[in-house]
Amino acid sequence: MKEKISYSKLAIGAMHRAKNDAIRKAAEYNLKMPVWKNGEMIFIDAKERLKEIQTS
Repeated sequence: MKEKISYSKLAIGAMHRAKNDAIRKAAEYNLKMPVWKNGEMIFIDAKERLKEIQTS
């Protein structure tokens, strides 16, 4: 029997990979990243965020 492919799971995985790539590139160029938090846009250091995703 053929296994069903969950396109939503594939899409979510692709979005996570794209997010991680964007964080790596922003850290490489020493840029700050815009993030929506508590109803407002703030800018975070991409290098700090990269450390967070590497430890998780």
